[in-house]
Amino acid sequence: MPTYADLKVAPPRSWDEFEAITCSSAKNRWNNPNFTRHGRQGQMQDGVDVYGNDNDGKLVGLQCKNSVSGVTEEVIAEEVKKAEAFTPALTHLYIATTADTDRKVQGAVRDLSAAREAAGKFGVSILFWTDIWQDLTKDEARLFQHYPQLRPREAEQKPTHDERLFQEFQSVFPFEPAVRLLREQDFGASFPKAAIKPLMDFVETWNQPEKEFLDPELQDALKSFYKAAENMAMHVAGKTVPIGSMEYLSVFSDAQRAAGPRPSSVIEDARILNEEASQFVPVYEQFLRLCRRKLAS
Repeated sequence: MPTYADLKVAPPRSWDEFEAITCSSAKNRWNNPNFTRHGRQGQMQDGVDVYGNDNDGKLVGLQCKNSVSGVTEEVIAEEVKKAEAFTPALTHLYIATTADTDRKVQGAVRDLSAAREAAGKFGVSILFWTDIWQDLTKDEARLFQHYPQLRPREAEQKPTHDERLFQEFQSVFPFEPAVRLLREQDFGASFPKAAIKPLMDFVETWNQPEKEFLDPELQDALKSFYKAAENMAMHVAGKTVPIGSMEYLSVFSDAQRAAGPRPSSVIEDARILNEEASQFVPVYEQFLRLCRRKLAS
C-alpha cells in the first residue's frame, strides 16, 4: 500500500519554507523536538541554519541549500569552513539540499568527511530532497503542518440507528402539511385529502419492529406518539368522507349537503375532530423536541 514516503513531491521554492521543512525533518530523524532554526535572514549564521542534538546527545548542524540544480563540491567546502566558527563546536554537519540524489557528490562528501574526522574535526554528510522528505513523513502531524493538502478528509460520520430513524420520521411525517392542518383547520370545513395523508401513511407503516428506537426513552415516547397518531387517524377516517372530485374530505358529505342544513351529528363530528387535533399537535411537538434534544449532533 503506498505511503506518504512514496509520494513524489516537488521541493519548496521558498528558502524559508525549505529551512522550516528541514527543521521538522531533523526533529523526526533524531526524534528530538528541540531542533531549532539558527538566527534569521540577514544575520551571520556561521554555516548553520538548523541545529540540535542527535540520538547520542551530540550537537549537529544543518546547512540548507535550496538549489534544485544541485550543489557543488566547492559550495560544500565553503559551508564547512563557515560552520567551523559555530559555537559550541559541532560534532557533525549535514548539507541539506533540494537537489536530486547525486552519487558523485555523495562520494566527494564521504571523502571530505573521512579526511576531516581523521584530523579530529567534525564529519560531514549530505541530505538530498528524497532524504529530507523521507524524514518528514515519519510524523504525519509535522508533515501536514507543511503540506495540509495531504491531510485525508475526515470520514463522514455515519448516523446511528436512532439518528437515521428520526431522519426517516421527519421525512414521512414532517410538520408540513399534516400537522399544520391539524393545528389550524376548523373541521367544520372541508380540507385537502393530500394534506392529511402523511398522518395516515405514518400510522400504516410505523407499527413494526424496524421502526423502533434503541434509546429506551425515545422508544417509549414513540409508542405514546404512535398511539396518539393512531387515535387521530381513526377519528379522521371515521368522521370524514370524500366530497366533490374526491380530492377533499369533510364531515359534511355531498348527500347531506343536498338534503339541507347540517345535522347535529355533523356539527358534533367537527367538534370532536377539532378537540382531538388540539390534543394531538402538542404531542407531536413534544416528541419532535425530545428527538432533537437527544439526537443533536
